[in-house]
Amino acid sequence: MSQLRSMVRMRKADRMAEERRWAEAYTLYREAAVNFSDRLLSAACWQDAAVAAGQLARYSDEAECGRFSLSLLHGMKRNTPLVRRTRIRALLALAEALYRTGDLTSGEQVVRQVFGLVARNDSDFTADCFHRLGQCQLLQGEIGGALTAFARAAETARTSGTGLELAQELLSLGITANTVGDGPTARDCAAEAERLARASTDADRVRLLASSLRLQGLVLRRERRLQEAVSKGREALSLMSGAARPHDPGLAQIREGLALSLVFCGEPTQMSEAVELLTRTHTEAAERGDAIVMTSAAVNLANAHALMDAMDEALAWAERAAHTARGGQGPSFVAVALLTLGTVLHVRGEHADAEGHLLEAVTLWERVRATTRSEREHIDLLGEQAQVYRALQRCRVARHDTDGALEAAERVRGLLLEQRLLVTQSSGADTTAPAPASPVARTAQQLSELATRHNTVALVYSLLGPARPSVTSGATTAYIWVISPSGTRRHHAVDLSDTGSAIPGAVSAPGAPADETFTDAPDTRGIPFGQVADGGERAPAAEPPESRLLRALSQGAAVPAVTERDSRPLADPDRSYLTDADLRLLADAFLRPVEEDLQAAGTRRLVVVPDGSLHYVPFNALPLKDNTPLVDRYTVALAPSVRLQPTGRQGTVPVTVAPSEALVVGNPDPPAEPLLPGLSTPVLPALPAAEREARAIAELYDAPALLGARATRQAVLDRLPYARFAHFATHALPGEDTLRIPGALCLSPSAPADPAGAADSGAGGPYLRADDIQPLDLSGCQLVVLSACRTGWGRLSPEGNLGLARTFLAEGVDCVVVSLWPVDDTATARLMTAFHQHLAAGATTGEALRHAVRETRRRHTRPVDWAGFTLLGSPDVRLAREPRS
Repeated sequence: MSQLRSMVRMRKADRMAEERRWAEAYTLYREAAVNFSDRLLSAACWQDAAVAAGQLARYSDEAECGRFSLSLLHGMKRNTPLVRRTRIRALLALAEALYRTGDLTSGEQVVRQVFGLVARNDSDFTADCFHRLGQCQLLQGEIGGALTAFARAAETARTSGTGLELAQELLSLGITANTVGDGPTARDCAAEAERLARASTDADRVRLLASSLRLQGLVLRRERRLQEAVSKGREALSLMSGAARPHDPGLAQIREGLALSLVFCGEPTQMSEAVELLTRTHTEAAERGDAIVMTSAAVNLANAHALMDAMDEALAWAERAAHTARGGQGPSFVAVALLTLGTVLHVRGEHADAEGHLLEAVTLWERVRATTRSEREHIDLLGEQAQVYRALQRCRVARHDTDGALEAAERVRGLLLEQRLLVTQSSGADTTAPAPASPVARTAQQLSELATRHNTVALVYSLLGPARPSVTSGATTAYIWVISPSGTRRHHAVDLSDTGSAIPGAVSAPGAPADETFTDAPDTRGIPFGQVADGGERAPAAEPPESRLLRALSQGAAVPAVTERDSRPLADPDRSYLTDADLRLLADAFLRPVEEDLQAAGTRRLVVVPDGSLHYVPFNALPLKDNTPLVDRYTVALAPSVRLQPTGRQGTVPVTVAPSEALVVGNPDPPAEPLLPGLSTPVLPALPAAEREARAIAELYDAPALLGARATRQAVLDRLPYARFAHFATHALPGEDTLRIPGALCLSPSAPADPAGAADSGAGGPYLRADDIQPLDLSGCQLVVLSACRTGWGRLSPEGNLGLARTFLAEGVDCVVVSLWPVDDTATARLMTAFHQHLAAGATTGEALRHAVRETRRRHTRPVDWAGFTLLGSPDVRLAREPRS
């Protein structure tokens, strides 16, 4: 009888779930699960109870039910489709419960366990797995991983899901795209999701329609079309208020989005309305135990009150955010809340207390970073930690501790690169020796000793956003430290409020370290897969937004001009080139304040440690007060940190280069396949001047050049490990941020009959990428010249500019020459030929680049033709041609 009663309860619970009466369904599923004697039926009921608990936002109950289901399935010998699907659904419910309660690492581990069960071949669960993975990565700050996961989820849903399932994935993709500033993708995702929702007759269409309007509001807010954003937010809130159950987390997200749009408007009545909405969001989140939304709402309330100069209320909410986050949400949540608390205390003038909380946040981020499993995760966490160090810099400067601020600025720069170099330097020695020590923090005095030892003057830059909570984006202040060989350290603070609008696109590129201090609550999934009855209309767009996003990021469009060594500019073409006026503006902001310190330093060796978008500033070309370019008087090298400044170890003894040790590549045939599967093949014109450049350079060293069809990926990889220097005169695909592609050099496709052609197929193709370089030991290679377009571009991070050049440096190359924008084929050939002629005559790399730039400037007066190349690493490398026998 008990078995029959349990069956009746389960059927009734199924009806309640179909009617969205989740509270009743949850109770009935639990009662049935407890009384079923059959383990599989009991496990299925516990799994259904977990889903119902998730719909009720009772995440602790969801986790409990999921674990009950999995415990019953554990060890079950039968592996029928029902057992498998019940286990998968229980794991997905447990993953959601874990990430919603703050255990993000465990949540991601559970999702990856499901991937192993699904093997990405079960369309019923593949999109759901990608979605859950994207959620976990998004909450951990792994934006690139989240974007990729959501794009894959959308692709799967478009192929095999219903219309509303596709709409849900498009919304998740759009929200994530909006966080990296890809407004067109976010807008298109929202528009298609809205169309799908309006075409559906399913009850859940209202929720997705409201979510699509919320996303449109996010895009409009980023574009500063604030009143339109408010209008979309009000419409979304009106829809959800009539359709959502009490304490619905989706309703909370829409309410919080509207509140932030109102805050950004800045009008007193709208600010008051925003505070009321955020307070209600916090209250309801507290009632349902949603600590993530509680923390987010409290952070935003603290910032909103700070904007209104209600600093007591701001402090109270910041303290509440920290208290909530400390309630078991994991160290990263606590660190974010402590950053808000430290910022509010700093604005109040309580700098010592602020510094204490910020240092606690630093410790928490260090604890999180100690568990990193990959370079990508390490870099993501460094980016989060860097925000705390920026706030700490402001606190210490306010306390007149500029040395302490310098130490904070340096603390997270180049850590992973330094570790890689330590490993590289030790790998050629005794393999039984202990592993090299991890990088350690340096005091300001130790940083000065490095400058003294290398006889350099170091310029260390740090870009900071607004000192107080703000709705504005971008850097408003630059800190500059001048570290002289004499050991003196000078600090300068520069106001950038009148500079940003005039900075060219090559400098104001994505990656500025300072952004809005407000946060949107993380996106949650309102409709689990398999619960949508009516999919609605699904008329696909001419090109789905997820496909266009991946294609665009491949840099695969046609080149803008046949004379450029580029496949596609990343910035607005009208703002990609620097004029004399642009250079003067940049010099006024970043060179003029320190010019007297440079003159007093007594050395012509200058190391620049840039920050954020300053990696794209052509420091060589910045004019001094007398309008002389900096490169005319100083040998300039860029470094990711003071600790990693050039050592000068090649400064006296030239490195002899045999003909077989000179790798020169020029004008390869265009690739016949895309950089990534499914993306377009780049359309690349021939580069005749690049071929002349390669021939001239190879002749200087009596070396053969890899030209045209001979310049294949395999041919390059065969010679690169033995090269003393490598010079690439070719097209390049610039590094980018979202998919974390650190750039690629375009090489020739292998001939079909070429046995080496198999090596060119697959992941590498006719491109030289970071993955090809990382396994190589390049410690014997002194110089790599990337004579192509935008080879100095990449993802900006505390680790430096994560482009292809950094990969060469990490594998032991002493000096890399890169470009900052699309370069002209003819002018570049002249500059590079002159550069190698001076090297062959005995000049160092720094001196050779100085002379080559000066000579090129005489014939090509526009800065775009001579200012684009910069030197990373050592300016002291000397090369010598092997004597002819």
